[in-house]
Amino acid sequence: MHETDLHLEPNEASDLCRVFGPDLLTRHGWDRAFATVLDEATAEDALALLVHPAGAPLDEDWAAMRVLTDAGPNAGRTEDAEACASRDGYVYLVGSQFGKKAGPLAAKRSWIARVSEQSIADALEHGGRPALEVVRLRFGLHRAINDALADVKLLPLGPLGRQVYVDATITIGERKAKRWSGTVLPTDHPVNIEAAEFRPDGRLLLGLRYPVTADGHPVLVELENVDELFADPDAVPRCGNVWVLGDVGSVEAPAGFRALDTRGGDSFDAIIGDLDASGKSATVLADHPEGARADSEHVRFQLPPDTNGGIVSADVVHHFGDIRRIEGVAVDHEGHAHYVIDEEGHVALRTLVFD
Repeated sequence: MHETDLHLEPNEASDLCRVFGPDLLTRHGWDRAFATVLDEATAEDALALLVHPAGAPLDEDWAAMRVLTDAGPNAGRTEDAEACASRDGYVYLVGSQFGKKAGPLAAKRSWIARVSEQSIADALEHGGRPALEVVRLRFGLHRAINDALADVKLLPLGPLGRQVYVDATITIGERKAKRWSGTVLPTDHPVNIEAAEFRPDGRLLLGLRYPVTADGHPVLVELENVDELFADPDAVPRCGNVWVLGDVGSVEAPAGFRALDTRGGDSFDAIIGDLDASGKSATVLADHPEGARADSEHVRFQLPPDTNGGIVSADVVHHFGDIRRIEGVAVDHEGHAHYVIDEEGHVALRTLVFD
């Protein structure tokens, strides 16, 4: 296991996805390139690239660079990027849809965005900010996910979580006559998205750090109409299949998703871990202290085709021991696993080399 300090500011990185085809990699002299997102920045300032020069040892010479984009009229109106995924020449960024640790839910965190890989490459060569398409969802994805989870027995939302996340958000919407008022309902669970990856048919798997099932298992929800959200300003998110990793997490140590990656088809790698960081006055942990117990693990699973959700099994690839804040995973073309580790004061890329 090799580690490289990436010297990224702010030091809050989340998720990881492969970017650039062979031509763009060769043009820049790289053999690997990943995207990550910085969750303390607005969407237009959240993207960063992690690149490795061709021919260098895998544990040396990694570089990180910020990619500042242009969000147009949506500049400054988003926050808390938590997930990224790539498909058909675009990098997609997803907001957490959540709120601060003490609540309430924040409309600024309810969004999805995309930027073309070609425009990123052009900006690296010629300067400028590539255009970032931003869809502000105003809790539309929160609504769609809660509707999709209606038949899933979830870890009960505690009284403090209901007060500061759900009730407080509803009150703000009504008092300020927000456009999204009525989208968050009293029976809802707050949703914290921390992972995203595409299935072959274009549906976007969203990995939830919270909520989890009543038995402590992590949950995936499929967003069905990603392209429509960017093409039609009146489109609303539609979520369908729900998947549960049935042998990950437990009642005693519930586990949620931290990152997702695909090895092609419906084969996926994931990072799972605790429901929130301990020692930071997190409301989720105030209601469910057991939510801090799950260790971070790299797991692999397969989704069965032509199946409308359900329970799947996962195999453990790597256990991280005392290291908790594993925020991203990507498996490269040689089968080596790369992880973003978000520790206090710095962001690191750690590589697990498989013989």
